[in-house]
Amino acid sequence: MELHSRDSFTLVLRPRRLLLAAATLLVLLVLSAAIAGVVAVVSPEAALAAKTKKASPYAAAIRDGRSAAKALLKQTGAASLSLALIKNDKVVWRQSFGYADKATSTRPTARTMYGIGSVSKMFATMAVMKLVDQGRVSLDAPVIRYIPDFTMQSPAYRQITVRMLLDHSSGFAGSEYRDAMTTTFHAGFLEQTMQSLAAQRLKHTPGLLNVYCNDGFTVVEKLVRNVSGRSFADFVQDEFFDPLGMAHSAYPLHPFADGTYAKCYTGDQAHPQEVLSMLGAGGLYSTPTDLGRVATMLMNNGSYRGTRVLKAASVREMAQDQTVRSFDPRPSAILRYGLGWDTVRTPGLAKVGVTAWVKGGDSMDYHAGYIVAPKAKLAIAITGVAPLSSSSCEALGERILMRALVGEGVLRRMPKQLPQTTPKPKKATRAQLNAMKGYWADYGSVLRITGTPGKKNSLTMAGLTADGWTTKTASLRLRSDGRFHANRRSDGFTVIRGGARTYLSANVIGGYGNARFNLLYTQKLQPKAPLPAAWQARLGSSWLTVNDSADSLGLDVDRGALMAMRDVPGLPGYVALGSTDGWTVLDPGASDEAAYMFLQIPGAGSRDLHDATIEERAGEEWLRYGSWLCRQKATVPDLAAGANAVTFGAEGYAEWRRLSGTGTMTIDAGTAWHLYNADLEFIDSDSAFPAAVEAPSAGCYLLLHAPAGSTSTVTWTP
Repeated sequence: MELHSRDSFTLVLRPRRLLLAAATLLVLLVLSAAIAGVVAVVSPEAALAAKTKKASPYAAAIRDGRSAAKALLKQTGAASLSLALIKNDKVVWRQSFGYADKATSTRPTARTMYGIGSVSKMFATMAVMKLVDQGRVSLDAPVIRYIPDFTMQSPAYRQITVRMLLDHSSGFAGSEYRDAMTTTFHAGFLEQTMQSLAAQRLKHTPGLLNVYCNDGFTVVEKLVRNVSGRSFADFVQDEFFDPLGMAHSAYPLHPFADGTYAKCYTGDQAHPQEVLSMLGAGGLYSTPTDLGRVATMLMNNGSYRGTRVLKAASVREMAQDQTVRSFDPRPSAILRYGLGWDTVRTPGLAKVGVTAWVKGGDSMDYHAGYIVAPKAKLAIAITGVAPLSSSSCEALGERILMRALVGEGVLRRMPKQLPQTTPKPKKATRAQLNAMKGYWADYGSVLRITGTPGKKNSLTMAGLTADGWTTKTASLRLRSDGRFHANRRSDGFTVIRGGARTYLSANVIGGYGNARFNLLYTQKLQPKAPLPAAWQARLGSSWLTVNDSADSLGLDVDRGALMAMRDVPGLPGYVALGSTDGWTVLDPGASDEAAYMFLQIPGAGSRDLHDATIEERAGEEWLRYGSWLCRQKATVPDLAAGANAVTFGAEGYAEWRRLSGTGTMTIDAGTAWHLYNADLEFIDSDSAFPAAVEAPSAGCYLLLHAPAGSTSTVTWTP
């Protein structure tokens, strides 16, 4: 049984490779236990590895870490990985593995940059703290003091403080992913995000709970620009890259030269350079060595080799647990948000008495783990390419740090990894079984738990798919630890109350594998009045995005443009939007034109939610979810045989056309085209024109981008 049915860092309505971004934070945390188990196997060859020239406290950590890193690459199939272990202000070990460029057999070096995903948030946080140091910003002042034109549909937006942008408690709906991950930098992305926020409601009252949110760090970009008079990228360059000597860190404002960054691959096919225009939230490229310089500064209370970069008070404030005063019925050690940090008390290291601050980063192509142990004066930065994950990098990092602490004599021995065993079953009461039964949801999945036919003490968990309910496990039973476990699984579930809501809490082994932690997993759904007729009529509909950019990395993947709408079988009153990757449940009870987000799960379980609204355009219903705009698949016009004039309106929306049979089409002009089969699975795309495109099967769909106000001629020969 898996705790989730989807990939990492997700918004379920995004394409599959985009779903891999986005950090799933929850899935990755759970899977880290399994990954840690794989990494923990040291090959026999490790003992024969080359010894360091001079014995040091870190020799064993280096030998073991080298073996573990190689094993992780082999296990995942990732092309490369790079790391640096820092003690005080010295790099005691740095090494890269694999190939930065397979075509030229080029290996990564200490200068090879990797996308670091959400580790970028540390630089947005430090930028704010620098302005705090200068007396130009107050953490607890409202954001509108510094961004007067900031607005939202919920009047409470005026209560959002600068601190709330950094500790994930603003109440923003989620993340502006449209145009966020592309192949070229979108200079207008920041203002696009501000415009999107202006049209959105808050998910919860500002400060009520901490829920992972990218948009807060994008808003930081504008705050920094308004207060400092410099662009966000220039401010970070001047205040951090230059004084810290970070010569191999850069935002992708322009394409990077081949050889300066590690490439990601599908098989042996290199991906184009990934560009995240959400600079503050995830756009930075860097190296483990450069990140080590930041770690040294933080471990030394804001000073780097005699240069004061941040005040000691700011470093301390970043490391305070920001979740202690917010709503959280079962706090999770893995998500004890600091300012920027994912946790300021990671469970595995805390169990051996070591304070550690952790930040993970996941995009579609890149993954990073960053751990700073300030009192031990140790830090590690690990970067790599997909299909690694931030959790696998963090698990490896924990292992290396613990080995280093053993070498220093701080720890007597490596801690024992907890056994991946299932506790013995015990009889559950009717009340315990009934509490588990029902419908549950987080931001990207809907679950149903029922009794297992013929087994009084067993429960079955099923996940919602396009085809209905699909069984995930038929063996959930109460165990001796008081939690419900599936057979041969160490992770267990309990039901807890939090205010007016009921949650399913997961207890899992994570990181290096020596500690358990709780994680609020899903929120219980209650039956509501039957769906209004208008929403009943939309069930079964499919929708195609029209306003993603032509170079969006989400458009060239399977089912990249498809959203489907369905009910939740057996549970009246809800609609679910999603795809093969997962489903988001919404409440349409109050309006025929809007279905509202409503989940409130502290930590990460209710991240990336949006309202869905229906708009009428030329007599057709169109769907807006967040800032994505979609038309109905059923209304896409067919291409007629011969020449077809395709006109692009003033808004510049992409145009869809359906091909009734097999054949060939030629396209005289445009920005880019994408071809999908009848099931909206990606076939091919290009940006070269004129183009000749072969439709290999009946019912293919053409997505064509061109400048606003232009016309393209598509000639279809069946």
